[in-house]
Amino acid sequence: MTAVTDPTSTCRLTANLLRQSARAYASATLARLAAVAPHLGALALPSSFAEPAADLEVRVLQLAAAVEFDRPALLEHNLAWYRVAFHHRQVPADYLLRSTELLAAVLGDELPPAAAALARRHLQIGLMALTGPLREPPSHLRLDRPHGRAAAELALAVLENRGDDAMAQVRSLLQAGVGIPALHDEVLGPVLRELGRMWLLAEIPIADEHFGTQLVDRVLWLLQDLLPKPPADAPVVATLGVGGNLHDLGLRMVAQRLAAAGCAVRHFGPNLPASDLEWLFADRRVDLVALSATMALHLPALAATVAEVRRITAGKVPVLVGGEPFRLASDLVQLVGADAGAVDAAGAVSAALALLKR
Repeated sequence: MTAVTDPTSTCRLTANLLRQSARAYASATLARLAAVAPHLGALALPSSFAEPAADLEVRVLQLAAAVEFDRPALLEHNLAWYRVAFHHRQVPADYLLRSTELLAAVLGDELPPAAAALARRHLQIGLMALTGPLREPPSHLRLDRPHGRAAAELALAVLENRGDDAMAQVRSLLQAGVGIPALHDEVLGPVLRELGRMWLLAEIPIADEHFGTQLVDRVLWLLQDLLPKPPADAPVVATLGVGGNLHDLGLRMVAQRLAAAGCAVRHFGPNLPASDLEWLFADRRVDLVALSATMALHLPALAATVAEVRRITAGKVPVLVGGEPFRLASDLVQLVGADAGAVDAAGAVSAALALLKR
């Protein structure tokens, strides 16, 4: 099915309508669910998830993000993720399927015809993720990979609450000559992804995933002290997570790689709203801005941030974007108005250096 490529007309209008009335559409969907399947309408979701009304509201917002850029793959990915998570928490499979079908019916009744058709097309494509065999993500720990055993041992240390042992292991790898890029790509990244996968499959509690995140944070601060001081004439790169994006470990890895490549990096952390960008450029030179979006819900804020950078700098500073959504739809780079995009740290460094040479 061919997607419409202009996100500025019906797509943007539909996305705005969905956001403005997300709670109302969610409530109407839940009411219909209670009417046709009372056991699903009265369902209590697991404590790590919102109650059905709030869960459905988030679903509407996820739909809005996909519709704004007319990329159904974004919603399809979200629904596939929820399907796996709910399956491993004994949530009836019918809950996600029936509620999504009823959401399409509600939107068909409530939205203007063109907007309704667009939203329902996205939901129909998304529903494909809820049929057929359940596709679970494979383990990210592979012993046949370089430093794969070290990654597995680090993950085990996290799960056994042996933080000091994990840090000692990282120091041993550094002393053995393992470089920062290899630590990022072959050890820290796989451990983070594996902990996320294990939580998704309900194999570990969220506390273990958070403990691993904090451990990787400690490691990154350790690596920070090993980075070279940039030369006086080094290009200046500002790295930041857009408003609403509370995660920045991946972006910090990119920042460290850029510093190792000779850039002067100014990392401003996660969740920086576009409205605060003026001060970022007020008294400092910036040659490149690198922005991250962890999920599709962050894409509207990302596009707004790119536009604000263009306005403030009169289009003179290039913008690099990255994150999981760009793995799902690579042409999002152009749709959000950026100059280049990447889906991993190595690709981000390569793209950044290419932009700086222009």
